[in-house]
Amino acid sequence: MSEVAAIVLAAGPSARYGRPKQLLDWNGVPLVTHVSNLALAAGLRPVIVVLGSEADSVRAALAGLPVTVLINWRWEEGLSTSVRTGLSAVPAESGAAVLLQCDQPLLTPAFLQALVDRQRETGAAVVYPVHEGTRGTPVLFARALFPELAHVDGDQGGRAILDRHSEETSTVEVADPDILADVDTPPDYKRLRKRITSRAGDAAVLRPVRGLMVDMDGVLWRGDQPIPALQRFFAFLADHSIAYVLVTNNSSKLPRQYVTKLAGFGVRVDESLILTSGQAAAAYLADATPRGTRIYTIGEQGVDQPLQERGFVIAAEDASYVVVGWDRDLTWKKLATAALLIHGGAGFVGTNPDTSFPTERGPVPGNGAQLAALEAATGVAPFVVGKPGARMYLEALMRLGTAPEETAVLGDRLDTDIAGAKRAGLAAVLVLSGIATEADLARAPERPDLVCSDIGELTSVWERALAQ
Repeated sequence: MSEVAAIVLAAGPSARYGRPKQLLDWNGVPLVTHVSNLALAAGLRPVIVVLGSEADSVRAALAGLPVTVLINWRWEEGLSTSVRTGLSAVPAESGAAVLLQCDQPLLTPAFLQALVDRQRETGAAVVYPVHEGTRGTPVLFARALFPELAHVDGDQGGRAILDRHSEETSTVEVADPDILADVDTPPDYKRLRKRITSRAGDAAVLRPVRGLMVDMDGVLWRGDQPIPALQRFFAFLADHSIAYVLVTNNSSKLPRQYVTKLAGFGVRVDESLILTSGQAAAAYLADATPRGTRIYTIGEQGVDQPLQERGFVIAAEDASYVVVGWDRDLTWKKLATAALLIHGGAGFVGTNPDTSFPTERGPVPGNGAQLAALEAATGVAPFVVGKPGARMYLEALMRLGTAPEETAVLGDRLDTDIAGAKRAGLAAVLVLSGIATEADLARAPERPDLVCSDIGELTSVWERALAQ
């Protein structure tokens, strides 16, 4: 599957502001940095930022980011010149590019990924967002249209291309129009700043936090791509003596594999700071049944090894329990064996209920989908150990050594991370860099205490909350 590039258009002047609009503060970082981070968090590669007016000062705001910075010396001739400049740097292996304005701060990584997913599902030449029939930006263009884009003049941008290829387009419906809004004027900026404050909740909830349960997939990374500001986030926790446990419903890996992955992103953690749902399932069974009990498993190393370390025997014949975790080599035979054992009276335990798993290309089936198949086949519901179950939170609290009133949960899923935190009486912080979207948030029965785009924004919000 070819990569999708991002072209961040940030060359225009800011006459209404009296200073570069690209440098307006957005939760502690310049606007151009914030939007570039959104593109990086969505897995768009490469991220190309096109500068023009006051390029030197704007370029400084991008220092240290893994982005390609280009200067459009003809920016005064219109937006199309910036589009051409950006297209010149899109590598041959990129099958499409998303054109982003640098002044749409309420975009989210999940929304940008939705554009990419729609293009991959439909093969459309153009994908753009729509709110109640009105077309918006950003827009994804397939590589086949790059030559036409390069010949657009003036300030047309890609609008003329959309009109010419109206039958080759696909859309992503957007429920909240502010996701697509730009800060064209100072009143726009003021209004959207109030909107993000309203959406985010009360940052004061962070002040008493001394312990943090941190989900990983969709929070610290998407697939093999780290979320921008990952190292800054962990440095902040260390600088403020905030204890943490990395708590994941993903049972496919062992703690040492997460240690290695984080080390590859420049972050060092100890294995004792990682808690998987596979470990929690093994701890639950150690309380429920003697060592030596035979257990049939569906899952990977992260399911089998914790059970073996607790003295259980992994076997299909005469198994007293079936334990099901996420299995990327799942087969019909495995499901059939598990179903027959459950029909025969074996206990049915699920490591976690997540129906999907976030990757850099979008959500894929998770362990909850496997559990649903077995429940449909047997009529038996599993006992699920992972989030939002209480077992994971109790185990994490024991490791943290903090009281519930000084502990928070950080995650990307409303149905597991946030719902479980609320049930356990813990503060709940949601990031929109993984599964949950703004639309999900609007209809959620249980709202988080705080919402941030990603851990970079959370770090900025937390720093300000402690400084007050």
